[in-house]
Amino acid sequence: MRHSTLIASISAIAAVSAVNISFATTTTNEFSSGVGSGWSVDRYAPQVFDTVSFGGSDRLRLGLRTSGNLANRPSPYDISFYNYQGMGQSITGAPTGSSISVDMYVDASWQNGARAGIWGVLSNSGGVSGYPIIEYTKGTNTDGSIGTGNFSGFRYWDDTNGWVEQSTSIATNAWYRMTIGLTNSLATYSISDAAGVLVANYAVSNLGSTSFSGLILQGGNKGPAGDYDIMFDNLTVAVPAPGVAALLGLAGAFGNRRRRN
Repeated sequence: MRHSTLIASISAIAAVSAVNISFATTTTNEFSSGVGSGWSVDRYAPQVFDTVSFGGSDRLRLGLRTSGNLANRPSPYDISFYNYQGMGQSITGAPTGSSISVDMYVDASWQNGARAGIWGVLSNSGGVSGYPIIEYTKGTNTDGSIGTGNFSGFRYWDDTNGWVEQSTSIATNAWYRMTIGLTNSLATYSISDAAGVLVANYAVSNLGSTSFSGLILQGGNKGPAGDYDIMFDNLTVAVPAPGVAALLGLAGAFGNRRRRN
């Protein structure tokens, strides 16, 4: 069993400040005993979803194969909606102040068209209210075009502006921790490297959301990227201790860090 060190902080939007917070529950799946229970298909099932040894530790593998790409899927799945192929889990008891995080390996072998990341599922009293997304894409622009010279790096989903590409250069063959947090008014995004150094962050409207109701690990299988695997580790749901949620309403971003073996 690997041991994790999770360090959580929040940054105020109006000033450069941070406070230490406590969490009532922090649940982490390190995938040392398999994928775990409670997973369900989101959109279309990835062709591989298992655990393998990678870099000396057990990791979750989400694999996309040619058999599941746009040209090879049977009707009615032969439309672009099913290019995203992932597995999700429901979340309960994760109100304002909660966050979801996962470590993901950005592989230098990925080809143009590869897309990999984490989606949050946000809800309010009316049902599902939003899908905040952090993903890494190789050679894919916001207009959907794929090829050499197009954007490679992390980007975020903004319901107002669409995909927002972050400008920081990202080293490949490296682990990154992606975190999505929920404040009173915002969905917050942050990305840290394996040393816990913040690489990038962003914030968007939470569209009136009051809780997380799920999370999804996704990959893209349009076709050009061919066969590839996405490695995940340390999937975490953190729920704040009573009384902290109101303070987190002022916050702009969560940061989580893990000491890696």
